[in-house]
Amino acid sequence: MPPVKTGPSESLSGLVDVEAAHLLPLFRREGTPSPTVAIRRVKLGDNDFRWIIDPAEGVAIAAADVLVRRAEVERFERQYGLFHGLPESDGAAAARRRAGSGVPPRHDWDAFYAALARRIHEHGIPRTQAELVREMRDWFERRKEEHAPDESTIAKKIRIVWQELCRA
Repeated sequence: MPPVKTGPSESLSGLVDVEAAHLLPLFRREGTPSPTVAIRRVKLGDNDFRWIIDPAEGVAIAAADVLVRRAEVERFERQYGLFHGLPESDGAAAARRRAGSGVPPRHDWDAFYAALARRIHEHGIPRTQAELVREMRDWFERRKEEHAPDESTIAKKIRIVWQELCRA
């Protein structure tokens, strides 16, 4: 945030919190996103919002200006059980996913698919399926599981995702 006035003798600049709802036009899934939105209010504390009085029209923010705090990302991931290894995404979450009759799965495939999605999101699709299988085998090894699945088992789990990704 560039320097702005929030009161007769109050000004601020730098990183500020804003209401997420005000940023939604920047990230529309349907239609064309807005190139900018005008931010007219900032959050200074838990519920302490301040109006920007100068400039009166607020501050134009583009999608590239938006940052999400790490604590908020981790809170969201824990709340929705997205990635294994975060404090609340532990054995209890895995047990909830396995609840039911029968033998529990030997490996946490939900965490595997979440890690697979994160890998593809962050690094894109690798050149070969074999490369992706090796990376995901390494992911299991980094988790220090007693018996990581072999590459052929991992390849079976990846195959349907790979086919869908390469269909285009």
